[in-house]
Amino acid sequence: MFQIRPAKLSDAGDIYNIWSRGWRYAYGKILSPEFLEKRVGPEAVQEKIQKFPEKMRKEADKGNIFLVLTDDDKVIGFVSGGAPDSPECKCDSELDMLYLDTEYIGCGVGKLLFKTFATEMKKRGLNTFGLMCFSDNKSMGFYKKMGGVVTVERPSSAKFENTMASFIEFNIDEVLER
Repeated sequence: MFQIRPAKLSDAGDIYNIWSRGWRYAYGKILSPEFLEKRVGPEAVQEKIQKFPEKMRKEADKGNIFLVLTDDDKVIGFVSGGAPDSPECKCDSELDMLYLDTEYIGCGVGKLLFKTFATEMKKRGLNTFGLMCFSDNKSMGFYKKMGGVVTVERPSSAKFENTMASFIEFNIDEVLER
């Protein structure tokens, strides 16, 4: 049975292993293997796990949410965000990360997690949110299906191999109607 709950410190390993596999799945044909190994390889995952308590404190200080999706108590996805962070973001809020265990892609739980984020932002009295992603990301079709509109497209920094990036904006009421 699927359940969404606030992330706990003990979820760090599951979260960052899902994050690593998600990057490889979504960006494996966009970014070089060397870049991916450095960015999301085992050492990067361990570093993220160690820094998770600090990340959780920072998210809480900003008033952001960090939720996990479970299937019979097994973490299978997560979403985080809240306060706008990207310079391109002209929205009330920003979705920072949304990743699913790759085994669950295409079975509707991504939509559940996405709409839960929208619901949480709506409870705060917000009307819009946005997110930044690579333009060739496999998830672009999903984002457009959920009502997303690309408002900015630009090369990413050299930090991300100058890959094209898109900022996508969403009207929360439209997301919740889908």
